[in-house]
Amino acid sequence: MKAFWVLASALLVAGAVGAAPARSAAHCSAALPPAPAGLPASVVVTTNCGLFALQPGGNVAYEGAWTRPVPAVASSYSPEDLSWSGFLRGHILIGRGMKVLWRSHDRYRSTHPGSVGEVLLGRRKLAFTYYTSFRRPSRLYLAAYGRAEHAVARDETPLLFTRSGALIIQRNRGSALVVRRGDGRLERALAPHAPEAHPDRVAGKVVYLRDEKLVASDGVRVWELGSLRRLGVTGWPTIEPLLQLVSLHDRRRLVVLDFSGHVFATTVLPKPPKSADGISSSLELNAAGTAVAFTATSGNTAYGSHGSETVYELAAGHTAADPLYKQELDFNVCERMAWLVWRGDRLLYADTEQHAAVLDAAGAAGAVDLTGVIAALPGSVRTGTASSTSPGASGSSPGSRRPCAGRHGGRRPRRSRGGRP
Repeated sequence: MKAFWVLASALLVAGAVGAAPARSAAHCSAALPPAPAGLPASVVVTTNCGLFALQPGGNVAYEGAWTRPVPAVASSYSPEDLSWSGFLRGHILIGRGMKVLWRSHDRYRSTHPGSVGEVLLGRRKLAFTYYTSFRRPSRLYLAAYGRAEHAVARDETPLLFTRSGALIIQRNRGSALVVRRGDGRLERALAPHAPEAHPDRVAGKVVYLRDEKLVASDGVRVWELGSLRRLGVTGWPTIEPLLQLVSLHDRRRLVVLDFSGHVFATTVLPKPPKSADGISSSLELNAAGTAVAFTATSGNTAYGSHGSETVYELAAGHTAADPLYKQELDFNVCERMAWLVWRGDRLLYADTEQHAAVLDAAGAAGAVDLTGVIAALPGSVRTGTASSTSPGASGSSPGSRRPCAGRHGGRRPRRSRGGRP
């Protein structure tokens, strides 16, 4: 358990990396605060000074400068799976982590960081969108690894490759869902209008709303998971795929289903006293697949207010969520949210206001507050995000933000990049 925590430890971004001038290793490692007692294993914290390991024995060790998880040529990348794109002498490069997976045959004139939009990596092929100008629609390209690309459509966004190698895409005008064959030719239409379509790339399915029903498709079949009325959810709920499960919630109820439509768990949500209150993190499924965790706020006006955020656990088969931890805080104005990362029965909680804690969902140990030690680290500032250091591990991705108003619940970012050209 200890080794796993160290190797796949949670990363707390205590400051915007690169926001401050570079600091010397001597300065960053001098007079480090002690780590709090009770840590089950090391937790890695990042500031604009570098990486710091909070160790179970009470020590804090400087681990060196922060380095990007992708090559220098990458101009944008996804913090979820570390897929990236960049340009080299006009050619598009696409890869994952530190590895280049594909190089375009053609040269492209616009090489702005936002020129390549969505990147989707499949087993045998990849898809990407390219913008020549923000005044023109993007163009969708398909390519086999090691082969030249070819344009297949305009103004379409790739959502996922099916297990057969077909491509489910969403048309940006009208939000229709369609299936294209592996060669890019149109195969079938799935839905004429699905503005809230959410791909589960692990399960190979996409979920969306149709006539007040939650619907799923694998590119061949289309089936209903349940009506919003039967599930006790109203309006236009937030939908979130969860690795073979799918959740949806409004401001009053959260429901988690499997892809056969069976209810995994459901709970009434706390009554939101303020306009911006509600679920404030992505839902996180534990590795055993037996529970989800989430946070919800109380007292958030989105204009700067004092209140609290509570971490909840919702176990399979249960009809009420259990509160695990409550954090009093002064909410950031506008964009803010929280992040959760599972490690066995332990949860790492962090928020944009720079609070953090390690929680024991089994209840055997009390919460370990990391807020004080993070604030005392060299280079740390009062802004930041949290994520997992291992791609694909359970945990929210850096860069997600909660909007000031409108829909509740944080969304994972698609790519970390500049704006369109």
